[in-house]
Amino acid sequence: MSTSSGAHELADGIRVLGLRTPTLPPATATNTLVVGHRRLAVIEPATPYAEERRSLDALVTELERAGGEVVAILLTHHHVDHTGYADALRERLGAPIYAHEATAARLDFTVDETLQDGEALELDDDFALTAVFTPGHAPGHLVYHERRSGIAYAGDLVAGEGTILIDPEDGGDMSEYLASLRRLDARAPAALVPSHGPTIDRPSACLQRYIDHRLGREQKVLAAIDRGAVNFDAALAGAYADTPKFLWPLAARSLEAHLIKLERDGQIRRREKAIERVR
Repeated sequence: MSTSSGAHELADGIRVLGLRTPTLPPATATNTLVVGHRRLAVIEPATPYAEERRSLDALVTELERAGGEVVAILLTHHHVDHTGYADALRERLGAPIYAHEATAARLDFTVDETLQDGEALELDDDFALTAVFTPGHAPGHLVYHERRSGIAYAGDLVAGEGTILIDPEDGGDMSEYLASLRRLDARAPAALVPSHGPTIDRPSACLQRYIDHRLGREQKVLAAIDRGAVNFDAALAGAYADTPKFLWPLAARSLEAHLIKLERDGQIRRREKAIERVR
């Protein structure tokens, strides 16, 4: 069901609004979630664009006229396509911004309240948002699991379109990312709202697919090394032969994340530019 502001209601009191942001293609928008009846939380007010902000403002105004009040603004992590309206929305509404402390350290505006793994923000009518610490894509990444509906706002843990970049130069960590996928799967959410793309209604299958994909890529990296890829460029060409070359600059960041994990796991060794297997 859609509201007059254009938001889609996923469940009672759970509204999603996709707003254009400067994100990585093929995605063009970031989903903003508004949760609750009277005590409202806005998750990921991300857009920097005035015309898009007006759509969120219209939804909030509609809910305020029905007796609601925004009491919290929640961020999943620090990337610009997830935070673009947070500071200005706080100024407009007077609601505090919540995020993990590792996210707060990377933002150019102040976070009012920090959240740790397992902390819950109580709203009303049994609505509550539990912060699930899910680093890997970003050091302070949080998923917000809503108690009443079971729906989880997954941020950039998974995507409804495109892929998730694990970039060590930006705090990305492949080992933590895989652990985070498993941690969310163990919570058995009813559905996942990714930051980018449509809602995912088979969460466990999606999360397992992401795990399998990353572990499968890891095996391709090892196979490339076994075939004689003795440096980074050769490993990239061998492990990402199935990826269009124009995407190799992004693939190179993921490859580095895989190599760091494999080195940490004791499966490879790097000496200057050389890569070799550890038997």
